[in-house]
Amino acid sequence: MRVSRRSILKGSALAGAVAATPAMAAMARSAPVVVFDSRIPESVAFAASQSAHMRFDLAHGTEEAARAIKDLRAVTGLTRWSDWTALRGVMEAQGLRLSEEIRAAAPLSGRTHLFRWTITAR
Repeated sequence: MRVSRRSILKGSALAGAVAATPAMAAMARSAPVVVFDSRIPESVAFAASQSAHMRFDLAHGTEEAARAIKDLRAVTGLTRWSDWTALRGVMEAQGLRLSEEIRAAAPLSGRTHLFRWTITAR
């Protein structure tokens, strides 16, 4: 095998991409703000599993959470679809963009309308 400058650059670019992927995934998983609903057991379990410096409980109303979520870099949550759509509009107006949205199974409560989502700054 012949070693050239091009092959070294390609190898280092590939190594950098491989090293950066887990770091980016970890950042997305450990968003600094978590939104949950204490009336839904799966949502409470989700919030407890996340390392966050702020948590917002939607049982107190979506308006309160929407007012509190300002100038944030990333927000993640496990909520009902209706709560998610209300919050999404507010956060998109603040410049945040959707990075993940997954329909979540809810075996504890039997709910089928829960969504796990992450929204981040550009």
